[in-house]
Amino acid sequence: MDDKELIKKARNSFNAKKSKAEILEGFQKRGYKLAYAEKIIAKAKRPKRIAIVILITAILFFSLTFSAYTVFSTNEKVQIKNPLSGFKLFSAGETQNTDGELTNINLEDIEITPEYISFILNELEAWQLHKNPLTLEDPIINFKIEEKTFYSEIKNEIKTYEGLSENADIQFETTKKDLVEAIISNNSKEIFKQSLASGNTQVEIKANEIELASKGYLKLYETLQS
Repeated sequence: MDDKELIKKARNSFNAKKSKAEILEGFQKRGYKLAYAEKIIAKAKRPKRIAIVILITAILFFSLTFSAYTVFSTNEKVQIKNPLSGFKLFSAGETQNTDGELTNINLEDIEITPEYISFILNELEAWQLHKNPLTLEDPIINFKIEEKTFYSEIKNEIKTYEGLSENADIQFETTKKDLVEAIISNNSKEIFKQSLASGNTQVEIKANEIELASKGYLKLYETLQS
């Protein structure tokens, strides 16, 4: 047999759970010298060792890169003005507000703009999201509010645009009423979480788990579930 056939035979023996000593004994019975048999066995085991080394190296590289990016990330919450500050949601049949502190506004009179989406995501702590440390892609979140659509990119701040992004990681779908009630509330995060819990607001996962984890979505998930 040539070297390739002997290496293949040694690999098959390892796969059959034979020990190195048993394989060496088999080579010697066939008249091969011990040094040559050792060389063949070393070559037979090499690909597996290389694969393991590459895997360990990749895991260490990803872990160190992710850890370093997380440690040195400088994202901080930016104060975004509440677009409904100073207003009180008013419905037909309710008594008009007379305390002079808040201005009544009807739901029908409110036009949802990108500022509304940036504000609610900021309150939900989406500002903690960060680039994928390997691909450097920014987190993107889609928002559907009935017939209106928006997408937000999270960089050093949250920037929102009209339309939907094909590269979104997740997508929220909610009603105008639930969104406005969350924004106009003194505790926007809790009101939005209640809408999620009731099913009025839905979340659709667009990206895979690795992509979501690499961008810090676990923190956002914990915020929405706590």
